[in-house]
Amino acid sequence: MHLLRLLTVAAFLVLGSVAVATPLWVDLGPTGVVHNSRTVDLAAPNVQFDGQTIGIDFSFENGQFIRLFTATNNSFQIDTFFRINNAPLPALNFAGSGFLTDNHGAELGPAVTLVALPVEQDFHQVGVDLVLRPLTSDVVPDDVFGIHLDLTLPNSPGFGFGDGPPGGVTFDGNIFGIGPGIPRDIVPDDGSTALFLAITLGGLISMRTRVTTAA
Repeated sequence: MHLLRLLTVAAFLVLGSVAVATPLWVDLGPTGVVHNSRTVDLAAPNVQFDGQTIGIDFSFENGQFIRLFTATNNSFQIDTFFRINNAPLPALNFAGSGFLTDNHGAELGPAVTLVALPVEQDFHQVGVDLVLRPLTSDVVPDDVFGIHLDLTLPNSPGFGFGDGPPGGVTFDGNIFGIGPGIPRDIVPDDGSTALFLAITLGGLISMRTRVTTAA
């Protein structure tokens, strides 16, 4: 009986420690091929800072997704800005990890550590930038249907993510796509240029050989 009670308590503690992820819906904007970056509005989760770890799931609206092309070449990163209600300095400490997800919610690559950068104004911290440089599989193109973050908040009761203007999220890379209705893949320009140069040189060498033989 004593063992059963211990198992029941252990199961309760395990279930209680599994945080339910907070969903955040993101409108990626117009579809098409994006060079460099795109920033869109993002409302922060309504949460106070008590040292807890929360899960956050970004889901894209209207059946949109992000396509990482061959030419993207690991340049893709995500910078999420959440506002904070004017916490006094020194800056609050955030930590966590994140990964990309496919259309089934499965991980596209391993979880990687977030880089947390304070945003300060007039001797107060007014926000935090959470930078994620995800690792994806070697299979390209990859279609990203969501982002998952596990974020450990500072133990600073009385402060939290602000209820004012929304923050934002910036998707950054040398080239990527906002689908649907985009190319299946885009390969690096330098590879195409090298192939074209090789074909051109081959043609010139062949032509020179024929001219020399004819002479």
